[in-house]
Amino acid sequence: MNPLVTAAVWLALGLLASAALRRRTARLVAVVPLVGAGLTLLVARSSTVAVPLGGLHAITGLDRAGQGVLVAAGLSMTLVILLQPSIDVSVGRTVGIVGAAATIAMASSDPLITALALTAAVATLVLRWIGQSPGRATLAAGRVTGTGTAALIAASPLLPLAGFTTGDRPIVVGALLATGVAALLAVYPLGGWAAGIMASLRPLDIAPWLILLVPVVLLIGERIPGGVLGDGSPVFEHVLLVVGLGSAVWGGIWAVRGPAAIRYGRVFMADIALCIAAVEGAPVSPALSGALIIVVTHLTVAPILLRSAGAGLLWPRRVAWALLSGVPPAPTFWGRLLLLEALAAGNVGSTIAAVIAMAAIFIAAVLACSTRARLRPASGWSRRLPDLAAWLLVAVGIAIGLAPHSVSAFVFGG
Repeated sequence: MNPLVTAAVWLALGLLASAALRRRTARLVAVVPLVGAGLTLLVARSSTVAVPLGGLHAITGLDRAGQGVLVAAGLSMTLVILLQPSIDVSVGRTVGIVGAAATIAMASSDPLITALALTAAVATLVLRWIGQSPGRATLAAGRVTGTGTAALIAASPLLPLAGFTTGDRPIVVGALLATGVAALLAVYPLGGWAAGIMASLRPLDIAPWLILLVPVVLLIGERIPGGVLGDGSPVFEHVLLVVGLGSAVWGGIWAVRGPAAIRYGRVFMADIALCIAAVEGAPVSPALSGALIIVVTHLTVAPILLRSAGAGLLWPRRVAWALLSGVPPAPTFWGRLLLLEALAAGNVGSTIAAVIAMAAIFIAAVLACSTRARLRPASGWSRRLPDLAAWLLVAVGIAIGLAPHSVSAFVFGG
């Protein structure tokens, strides 16, 4: 199956769900990412990695890692929707458009197509965010992400760089690409725009960016220096290394000091910032393996932690936070260890910054585990199902911690 067909199904189901479903059937919105994930398994497998720096074919099949990211993200998004206490059916449209855009971006070797797909996803998200909570935070999110996608579009006429691998042109391209990736991952300016919307929006409104878009942009960003970027590669790598480490430390500190309601968002952003810093700062290293372990762990626990603390699931939430603490056998221990190993191969400053960020994340996870809340006894199977689903996700997280490399290879390929 062609990736364009899968993207079209994502889009059609999202539009249909938002138009046809009502409050009583709102949970059927989960069908959109579930079907999208299922169809992604049927997409033609590509033997080459799609790098959006210009290629012979604009849209190719998905490689194994790209396919694994999209399937895992689709399943995680399905569970996020199912575990929410209440659902606005209009989110189906956002999920469908972002899922379609992520599929095209992951399969494209054409920089303009990738940039336009990401622009469509960001525009849809920002319009929804502003509609749900108009204010400085959502407008700032629109400005920063808009700047990021504009930078990607601006770089596309200068690509491919065949025959122009030295001089000013590749440096300008590297700077533009780094700006785009940093803005979309919220590692610039220090995660500020993402932290703002997390304080003003419901978790379900943020989930399409956090679950469907961020892992795709992270994987694309990891692949860019491996293409024909010439003198632009050091610029791209060093910019993302510096802003990534800065955002990781900042996010970790504010995960400890900030309000509990956005603590998971801060920890997520700190982990993603560490991932992009490590994979760019030490490309020939175990950094990518560590980043993929971190990503699959967050995709596993996000459905639990994106449900408000007052909506139950107290003990599954505590175990999920333990899985994010970095204490073995938590999967994040192995993922962050590989990231630290990669950064330690660079310089002492990177290592110190990473250790500070990881220590702050650990403290934030301990604080989250110690949070107290009133438990309401569940009665009936309909009220027990979220607990059962949450404990199943916890079991998956524990399994990842016991065999991180095997699970990562199963999901993303060896």
